[in-house]
Amino acid sequence: MQIYLARNQVQAGPYTLEELNKMLSNRQVELSDLMWHVGMDQWKQVGEMTKGQFYYDPNATTSANTPPRRVTVADLYGNKQPETTQSPVNQHSPFANNPIHNKSPINKNHNLQSAPSSSTNELATIGNRVIAVSIDALLLMACYIPFLSGLNYDFTAISATAGDMEKMTQLVQSVPEHLSSLTSVLFLVLFFLQLMLLIKRGQTIGKTVMGIRIVDVKTQKPASITNVILLRSLVTSALYALPGIGTLFLIADFVVMVINKQRLSIHDKLAKTMVVKADPKQLDK
Repeated sequence: MQIYLARNQVQAGPYTLEELNKMLSNRQVELSDLMWHVGMDQWKQVGEMTKGQFYYDPNATTSANTPPRRVTVADLYGNKQPETTQSPVNQHSPFANNPIHNKSPINKNHNLQSAPSSSTNELATIGNRVIAVSIDALLLMACYIPFLSGLNYDFTAISATAGDMEKMTQLVQSVPEHLSSLTSVLFLVLFFLQLMLLIKRGQTIGKTVMGIRIVDVKTQKPASITNVILLRSLVTSALYALPGIGTLFLIADFVVMVINKQRLSIHDKLAKTMVVKADPKQLDK
């Protein structure tokens, strides 16, 4: 199968199905791009053909339609502005009666994998995601240092209160009030700082340090407050906190992220989000 792509009235191809799916996985091809192959009556958006997924599994029957002119990926993803040329295309193409403005010259030696679109996002590495979560966890633990100092870091006494609310209450009351208050202030400051970063930039402090952020799977923009705060953060945290089950969910969450091609964890799928490398130019909603 030979598949043709088009963006901004510039076409490229043909590509094999394997090449297309690889470019979809790497976000070199956007769901808003147009595509055509033998068996299609007209050009359609990639997202329409893939049903919103970054993987294409064709089921259309073939026909004898004449495909568009072969152009290299430089025409589709280039940034230069050479001369305007007229290109013959398939009669069903939306560009059939309009000139195609090539944004870069044809480069026969162009390496497809080295030319990602400037408007796409690169997936965050698993290592960066783990380190980011670890940083956030350490910051949360740091908020409790004043409280623990009031207990002289007696973790044995803390463990002895597990499941006993009366003992736990007595232990908390034994901590000097100013240390308990300081712990509460630190926790609230961290909570609101993390909240504002998530809402405005799709980042936590840890993700900011590691240069990654959370985006919506479909729009590639910062996810909605409902998805990123309620579903991704609060619901996930509640599941992690469940006795016994929380640990199993955490392990399953990590395993799913590792084996998924788009590195989507369970909580990513729940919130319809993904984690990518942060690009300041793409932070505007």
